[in-house]
Amino acid sequence: MTSSLPTPSCRFCGAPLSVTVVDLGMSPLCESFLPADQINQMEPFFPLHTYVCEKCFLVQLEEYVTPEHIFTEYAYFSSYSTAWLKHASDYTDLM
Repeated sequence: MTSSLPTPSCRFCGAPLSVTVVDLGMSPLCESFLPADQINQMEPFFPLHTYVCEKCFLVQLEEYVTPEHIFTEYAYFSSYSTAWLKHASDYTDLM
């Protein structure tokens, strides 16, 4: 049986994505919590299927929800973490 779904393409180079890294099934969005008045409603689930591009080796998920929808109230700012800044600086020095 042939799938009628379009083949996903790499976000970086545009090559077709056919190599699966891991398929973890369906998952709700991260850091998305239902308010008390919606607790008995089904929340949306999305595929958590990672691919690796055979051309540029970028590992990625297909985009089902825009970043603006996911990260509107994102509470983490890497620039506030001195440990992360040191790690990033050390890593770039190695490169």
